[in-house]
Amino acid sequence: MANQTGFTGVNFNNLRKALYLMFFGIDPIKDKNGKIIGALSQNFNSPKYRYIIPMQGNFENPLQNTNPDEEYARNTFIQYWIEKDESLTQDDYTEDDEGFAVDRQKCVATILLRFIGKEADTWVRTFRHLTKRDGIAEIFAGVCNAEKLEYTMPVIPRKINYFGKNSQIAFDVRFKLYYDECIRTGWQPLEGIKFTVEGKMLVDGKEVEA
Repeated sequence: MANQTGFTGVNFNNLRKALYLMFFGIDPIKDKNGKIIGALSQNFNSPKYRYIIPMQGNFENPLQNTNPDEEYARNTFIQYWIEKDESLTQDDYTEDDEGFAVDRQKCVATILLRFIGKEADTWVRTFRHLTKRDGIAEIFAGVCNAEKLEYTMPVIPRKINYFGKNSQIAFDVRFKLYYDECIRTGWQPLEGIKFTVEGKMLVDGKEVEA
């Protein structure tokens, strides 16, 4: 149901978090000696988070290579875009686990992913094998209140040119997420309209109670 921000579902922020967990996993918590003592389920301050970016040419240049020895210039990027977000049902009213009023509807989002960089070809192909992988269903359910539909669309190689640099090969793939979009509301639904007529009326010339 609705979380503390009052919204659950697929959006650009939630999708980015889900992709981060899928490809970079859970970052471990280490003590001062480097020993793993726990794990963060959502460490979105990780430097790896910058490798997942919206598909905008002016957001960040994933082909930046002023220094070819820098890891950032030699790594793999995931660009993403929500191409279509379709409502399947009329919205209805319910309550979340904390008793707040929630407006809810069933939706399907079509997602475009583009892999570009050193391991792009490998990463895009592994994406087609996510349906049965442990943890994927839990990530989409926990972060986006969603479930990935089993069919993944074909991989399409593309030539990409950013900022006049030499073109690079990128790999596009599309998939769909079926999800509940829940938004906390500050109102209650209409309970109905009272059609009772009060007073008296004439029936066959006789006065009766309404």
